[in-house]
Amino acid sequence: MHFPFSRTVTATLVVTAGWLTGCGGGSGSTVSLASPLPQPPSAGTPSPAPAPAPTEPTAPVRTVSFDPALCTLQAGAPYGQTVGITGTNMMVTSADVQASMAGCRILASGGSAIDAAITVQAMLNVTEPFASGLGGGTVITYYDAATKKVRTFDGFSAAPATTGGVADIYRAVAQDVSTTGGFNVCKTGLTAGASISSQQGNTNISARAAGVPGTLAVLDLVHKSYGRLAWNKLWDESIATATDGFPMTKYMYQTLYADSGEYDDDGNPVSAGSGVPAWVNSAGTVRGAARCKYPDINARYCLPSDTTKQQPLPVGTLIRNAELADTLTKVRDGGAAAFYDPAGAIAPAIVAKLTTGQLPCASVLPSAGTSSNPSTASTIARIPSLMTAADFASYKAVERKPLVGTRFGMTIYTQPAPSFGGVVTLYNLALMERKAIADTAFNSTAWLHLVTEGSRLANADRRNVVGDPAYSNINERVAALLSPAYLASRAALIGDTALGTVPAGGTGDGIPAFSSTDPTVYDPMASARTSPIVLARHTPARPTRLAKAAAEAGHEDWNTTSNVAIIDGWGNALSMTTTINTHWGAHIEAAGMMINNVMSNFSASTPGLDVNGYAAFKRPRSSIAPAIAFDAEGRLRLVWGSAGGGPIPDYIVKTFLGHVVYGMDLQAAINADNFTGQNGIAQLEAGKPIADEVARLISGYGNTSSNAQVTGLTSGLSGIAVGYDANGFPIYRGAADNRRNGGASGY
Repeated sequence: MHFPFSRTVTATLVVTAGWLTGCGGGSGSTVSLASPLPQPPSAGTPSPAPAPAPTEPTAPVRTVSFDPALCTLQAGAPYGQTVGITGTNMMVTSADVQASMAGCRILASGGSAIDAAITVQAMLNVTEPFASGLGGGTVITYYDAATKKVRTFDGFSAAPATTGGVADIYRAVAQDVSTTGGFNVCKTGLTAGASISSQQGNTNISARAAGVPGTLAVLDLVHKSYGRLAWNKLWDESIATATDGFPMTKYMYQTLYADSGEYDDDGNPVSAGSGVPAWVNSAGTVRGAARCKYPDINARYCLPSDTTKQQPLPVGTLIRNAELADTLTKVRDGGAAAFYDPAGAIAPAIVAKLTTGQLPCASVLPSAGTSSNPSTASTIARIPSLMTAADFASYKAVERKPLVGTRFGMTIYTQPAPSFGGVVTLYNLALMERKAIADTAFNSTAWLHLVTEGSRLANADRRNVVGDPAYSNINERVAALLSPAYLASRAALIGDTALGTVPAGGTGDGIPAFSSTDPTVYDPMASARTSPIVLARHTPARPTRLAKAAAEAGHEDWNTTSNVAIIDGWGNALSMTTTINTHWGAHIEAAGMMINNVMSNFSASTPGLDVNGYAAFKRPRSSIAPAIAFDAEGRLRLVWGSAGGGPIPDYIVKTFLGHVVYGMDLQAAINADNFTGQNGIAQLEAGKPIADEVARLISGYGNTSSNAQVTGLTSGLSGIAVGYDANGFPIYRGAADNRRNGGASGY
């Protein structure tokens, strides 16, 4: 791939950029970003012997090179970065090194941050099929360096139009019990409205849990505003990789099978045995089938010679996906419209696989696959989706107002509802400011007491407040939740003894009462009719708020999703989190893509307070919250986010505190041991030194074995820290979580 044409750019440093005519050629090119040129001197009175004019000092010039051959990775560590990558031109970091390299090559060919993000997502669809892809949802936080505008875009997957008249996805509809139209009775005696979760295994891992994918729609939306390269120039590397093959990685293998200790999809330890369970019931007594027992996963990713259908292909085995290559080719040539066209080739194929392709229904009795004998768990739930091809045509990605707040001298822009991750990030950081956490040693027992108590409080509040803002007064309630007065009252609850029961705030605390709204008249950009948000200098007293943006166009799984951070050659930055929800989503492949199971993130409907209840077209809340931070001078400082399910905002908080407050190198901050309180209890990362702190929390801070535990916390952080040299030119440090296959690429 070559830089398509040669350009020379002269710009006012950091603030504006203007194009000048250039010429030249070759695979490499440079762009000069300079300080303002001095003004010509005023005309003076002629003199017979004029003194030489004083020489104006030469303004420093930043030169950006565009050459794909310069893209590099950490030497000797192709999978699992251990130290950060430093560059001064551009940087990409993601959960897969092949994806990062592909994205860097796009930047080095003159592409923008969104151009590279599209290429990275396409490659992740190939190499990380268990975490994200075009069959899932994505949110993007985007910084435009030329205008200093930050915008947030929502491509979350959404519920189909048909709900069958039930309040949640765990109830049988007429289709499930019909014997006509090709549908079979799922279980003898099952009636419409009855629970299918207990009788069908876990509804969460079935076609019923699939939402209408939003990833491609949001990529298309952002590309229309900020793309520099043509859409059809961004897909070839991923198509070639799907065709020629990619290796089974160690991390992918671990998502399918554990040879010894295991953690279930909620991060809880389970007994050793064959195969990582696809689901475990709330009592921990019944386990679902190992992932390799699911036909679509088995056919492509599992060992054909294993008659028990449990073991994956060995690490390093080359995996090809011709079906996915064909889908990516159709999207390359036909754009996002080719994916969402209800009469096209892709949407009907997905719907067919999720509906009639899931028949007949297969019963799972509560006694199947007990924890003491996991190998007997061989039956999977096959529950048809209610989706139609028309749902694809009606799907729209939307722009929302960023959630923004100033914490520890940094202004953070993050995702608003239906993400709860942005709320928790700003909420807990505000509590930590008020508790003067900077005076406490990082990851000490006292430090962990503060951050886990803050996370527990955030969890209690976000569960009652955050959901799809089209269906209730969520934005109003979030604003109250993040008001200085409310945050001060919550910080006051953190003492020297852990809270036994964490109280949620309510109307008596200044949180407005829940009120339903009409989603048909909802406008996510209401009251933002002037211009996108423009960065200002830091004002210490500025409260958290729902910022203005452009007028232009169940339980969360612990160890899932994927994150991408990018800064391009013009200084534009993108933080993107992308997901098919839990690992391997619905465990169903269609058109070469794994399909999401995002509707399992809806909560059981509560009469009068369906903040996150199931409804047609609704988007369930999510923990993902890609963020961008600026210093008091308005300079870009940190672009970061994480994978990892419910604890995602805690991983984001940990990294921010480590890097910004304690001055740690970004890679070291990412590598630091994890904590969370998003399950309502203090949980610390198993297998790391931090696990020893559980006993100290119990002995020193009044925790009990029921609210302080060790668990699996596999984060998937990626980020770029930005420093500045003596001339004010940026220095990028790309970092990625070594718990997965992460790696940065740049120069």
